[in-house]
Amino acid sequence: MTAAARESDQFTIMVVDDEEGIRRSLQRVLRDEGFLTVEADNGEKAMAALKLSKPDLVLLDIWMPGMDGVETLKQIKAQYPDLPVIMISGHTTISTAVHATKIGADDFIEKPLDLEATLKAVKRVMGIGVCGPASGKLEEPSMEDADLKVGVRADLSRIRTVACSYQGWRGKRVPQRTLAHSALLYGHGVHTGQKSGLILEPLPSNCGIHFSRISEEMPVPGHLDFVESTAYATVIKDGRAQFGTIEHLMSALHAYGITNLLVKCNGEVPVMDGSAQEFCELIEQVGLKEQSGEWYEIKVREPLQIGSGVESICIEPGEGFSVDYTLDYPEPVGRQRFVFNLSVESYKREIAGSRTFGFVKDIGALQKAGLALGGRFDNFVLIGEEGAINSKLRYADEAVRHKILDVIGDFYLLGRPLSGKIKAVMTGHADNVALLRKLQDRLKAESEGERAANV
Repeated sequence: MTAAARESDQFTIMVVDDEEGIRRSLQRVLRDEGFLTVEADNGEKAMAALKLSKPDLVLLDIWMPGMDGVETLKQIKAQYPDLPVIMISGHTTISTAVHATKIGADDFIEKPLDLEATLKAVKRVMGIGVCGPASGKLEEPSMEDADLKVGVRADLSRIRTVACSYQGWRGKRVPQRTLAHSALLYGHGVHTGQKSGLILEPLPSNCGIHFSRISEEMPVPGHLDFVESTAYATVIKDGRAQFGTIEHLMSALHAYGITNLLVKCNGEVPVMDGSAQEFCELIEQVGLKEQSGEWYEIKVREPLQIGSGVESICIEPGEGFSVDYTLDYPEPVGRQRFVFNLSVESYKREIAGSRTFGFVKDIGALQKAGLALGGRFDNFVLIGEEGAINSKLRYADEAVRHKILDVIGDFYLLGRPLSGKIKAVMTGHADNVALLRKLQDRLKAESEGERAANV
């Protein structure tokens, strides 16, 4: 029986640590939250106690004399495969964390313990809400706690309609869309590691996509002109306002043809599970609102290319928006190719669920650079020498599908849908943006030519 299913019972948590002070501190905090606790100071005693106490969760120290935490974890998973385990360590290395995750660890918390973060990890792994086990209620964090206010009308005087400033290479007319009403999501930033709320507010016609801080600072257009960085994620910036990891949300907005929206967050769009799936689910729950106004797709009229050979991306004329992407990494990923034609249904079925991926060998370097700080084991696919080690793949070729997800997001930075065929080999955000800038130059040149001809 899962924790979430036991609505009326108290939950029992076993604390296994050779340090008495750690055990006492954890037990005191857990009991204050309404949990029952049992304890053990080594692995052997823990295995004996499991036969009698039948806990709902184990907090297990890695470094203990005798049978250490990793060996204890192996025995727990062999005898009680469905029992969740959170590992505790004061000096966990990436390799140790990866090894424990492969065995079956559900999460990691580090010493010195942050008791609030520990409680959050416990509740997340057990599948219970912030009210605690005694109430049996599943509850999202309150909007008041996060100081998020949904439904507040945007100050339209601050909206900069850069997406409407030029419409060269005009293709067929397309409808403008926004959400039927405001919506709210909670998650964590994959690079900052900080909890982030996400508010989506409808905007009127002819506005475009914008990002703003919760504090109502000047909105930044989700537009190519404001792209600041493309290292590991797409970041837009204007003055002090900066917003990172926007590509997954932009990808979903592109797929659904949403042209006008205000996105409020605290600097980084929450990564959710590493894909665009939850954004799609939210959009469908909220619904879309058709809007009037002149809006035309960008119809590519000539081939444009960036790079060549092993790293290149090009776009050429074509009906609809399609991406032909090839990646080639060492095994176990290997060579993958996927060809995708964009529609809402095909996007939901074939692309939206593909998750961010990373390699074990790169995680340490990313974290030293101040990135991937939110890369817990539930919001990306971690790839080791034998393949995905923290999750089952959703698609055999999930990596190349996620690359296409990113392309769809980045290629919405001009604010209009594209009609053209993209072919890419081993490219990333920087290449996408470089090609977009080349495309934008063509659009501006045509728009200026049209204006000059009409004078």
